[in-house]
Amino acid sequence: MTEPTRGHDDDAPRRRVESAAWAGVVYAILAVVALGLVQSVPRGLSEAEWIEWLADAGHRRNLVVALSLSSIGAVSFLWFVAVIRRRIGDLEDRFFATVFLGSSLVYVALWLVAMAIVAAPALIYETGQPMTWDGFRLAEGTAIGILIVAAPRIQAVFVASTSTMFLRTRVVPRWLSYLGYSLAAVMFLIPIVATPVGLGLPVFVLVSSVTI
Repeated sequence: MTEPTRGHDDDAPRRRVESAAWAGVVYAILAVVALGLVQSVPRGLSEAEWIEWLADAGHRRNLVVALSLSSIGAVSFLWFVAVIRRRIGDLEDRFFATVFLGSSLVYVALWLVAMAIVAAPALIYETGQPMTWDGFRLAEGTAIGILIVAAPRIQAVFVASTSTMFLRTRVVPRWLSYLGYSLAAVMFLIPIVATPVGLGLPVFVLVSSVTI
């Protein structure tokens, strides 16, 4: 009795990894859209202007949509992290793997907390109890601190550690690692002197997913 052909079965794990890599593309798209919605929130408004802006149902809906997209994007990002670990396999270095996984979890936590804070005024308004002006200013400052100061540095650590694992294991072209190092340096240094659009990590994840 002849044995069944195993060629297709041997290719199955690779196909699964390539298919799962699309999670990174999903994350990149959702992150960019969510950031775009957040960037549409005006800054420097007076109390009266802020109340008028928040009273617009369309503005509130954009904030809630941004939070929803961010939560879905966070799941896709974690799926992308699993794809990277599967791709590297037994070649994974414990030191860099720990930094890689730890920074990914910290980033997701910061990302969701910041986006929840951004959407909080809209969610509270829908309950019929508008947030106070002082509460809004505190929420705004906290969200800015996370999105502009803290999160980019965690993203930089994630990108740098991922690039190092890529370079050491050579599971992807070397140019991708060099691109990652460049993006990591920019994300780590810029928050002190400027307001980045926060596209460094989505770009890196997108390019990595397409390459995989």
